[in-house]
Parts: sequence; C-alpha cells; structure tokens
Amino acid sequence: MQRVAAGVEGDFLMRWPFPDERSKKKFLAAGFSRVTCLYFPLALNDRIHFACRLLTILFLIDDLLEDMSFEDGEAYNNQLMPVMAGEVQPNPDRAVEVMMWEMWEGMRQCDRDLSDKTLADTFIFMRAQTDRSRAAIRNLGQYLEYRERDVGKALLSALMCFSMGLRLTPEEYTSVRSLERNCAKQISVVNDICSWEKELAQSKSSQAEGSALCCAVRIVAEETCLGIPAAKRILWVMVREWSNRHDKMAALRESSDQGCSNAVKMYVKGLEYQMSGNEEWSLSTMRYIDLKPDQDERLDDVL
Repeated sequence: MQRVAAGVEGDFLMRWPFPDERSKKKFLAAGFSRVTCLYFPLALNDRIHFACRLLTILFLIDDLLEDMSFEDGEAYNNQLMPVMAGEVQPNPDRAVEVMMWEMWEGMRQCDRDLSDKTLADTFIFMRAQTDRSRAAIRNLGQYLEYRERDVGKALLSALMCFSMGLRLTPEEYTSVRSLERNCAKQISVVNDICSWEKELAQSKSSQAEGSALCCAVRIVAEETCLGIPAAKRILWVMVREWSNRHDKMAALRESSDQGCSNAVKMYVKGLEYQMSGNEEWSLSTMRYIDLKPDQDERLDDVL
C-alpha cells in the first residue's frame, strides 16, 4: 500500500496545480491512495495504481466543484468527458486533462472492456455531482437513491472489477444487484456521518451551489427533531444493520439454486471490503477528523 501510494501521490504533487504548500500537505494527509487500497485489497499489482489515480483525481475535482455553481461544475465535467473517452486530445496547459487522458489511455491498453465499463460509470458519477435535484431532496429515501449515483457506487464496483480483472455475466450482475444497493447505502451513510463537520464548514464558508448541504445527517436530524449528535447515533445503528444484512444476503446468494461462480463469490467479498475499507478510512483520514465536532445541537443553527 505504501509503495503504491508514494508513487501516485508523488506524481500528483509534481503535476497537479496545488495553490500552496498547505494544500499539498492537506492532500497527503487525506490519504486518497490509502482508501483505494483499502477498497480493493484483492486488486492485481499492475492495476491498483490506475484505481488510485482515478479516485484521487475524482476527489480533487469534487473539492473544486464545491466552490462552483451547478452550471459551472457541469461545464467543467463536460469538458473533461471527451478527453477521458479519448475522443479529444488534452489541453497541454491543463494538468487535469493531461492526467485524465494518460490514465484512461493506460487503462484501455490494460483491459479495454472493463475500462470502458468503468468509464461509463464514472460519467454517471460526474453527472450526479452537479445534479440540481440534490437541492430539493427532503427525505431519506430520496437521498439514498440520489447518493447511490453521487457516491459513485456503480463506479466503485466497476473499478473493483477492473482492478481485479473480474468478469461477471449479465445474469450474474443482476443476481447481486440487491447486495450492491445495500452496500451503497452503508457506504453513503458512513461517509456522511464522518464527513459532517467538513461539509458543514464548507457550506458556511461558501455560498456556491456546490457547497449546499445534502447529507443524511441533516435529513435525519430535521425529520426527527433530535439534533445532529442524535442523528449520527441513529445512522450508526442503520450502518450496522446494513452490514449485518450484507452478511445474510451474501450467504443466501452463495447457497442459492442458481449456483455461485467463483467470480460472484469474489465480487460479493469485494463489496464487503468496500464497506469495511471505507469505514476504516473515513474514521481515520485527516480530511474528516482534522475538524472539531459541531457542538451546537440546535438544528436551526445548521439549516
């Protein structure tokens, strides 16, 4: 993990236009390559660096979008997509375009089919980042449906398959869909609980649409009138229930009459690693824990 992270982070430190040394230190403390390795511990040695590069650049872009309007953010992502697809040559003066182009060209040379699937799901994630409907979400059901796209669950699983060289038939993908959606809920809510202080601080420091609070913590606090700390505790209980449900669903899938190939078993185990890896990183990354918890339980102060 350390060797892969050092290589990827060193490349970004040299090429990404960080504004100052503080930003570089903040980038290193976040540990984007670390979380990728935790997500995909079964990745092939010659592919894990691609996964680290992709998630790292998407995290960095997500931070940029926070200070943009939905319209500007959409334009930013739309300009990148044809470069990522190899349809347009990158602007040599824009590091994000050059790095995206090089990365996707390398992924296509490595495994065309799985990289194309990953690219399609990356585009779904990028469109969700600037989805104007997020501003109108008012209940947890709507939110979880939106977050399935915004958290990039399809992207994570496609990237998992690419990094592992894992191929499922269309029928096998359909058979694990319920496990996939359960995993998406668990990952989304863990991320929301742990990133609350970061998202709250960003919403207070910027009036841009990209900084608007859209978070399960806020929604549960609003719906229950119990305040932020209580909402977090409620959500942690839900997280544990989703984790337990995964174990039960996995056991049922493996013992089902339709059979369970080794590819399906590895896919289901990969979902488990995504959940545990995301939780370990979310509870330890300086991206989240470097901020003091919000002490005010009065809901009106954070809405």
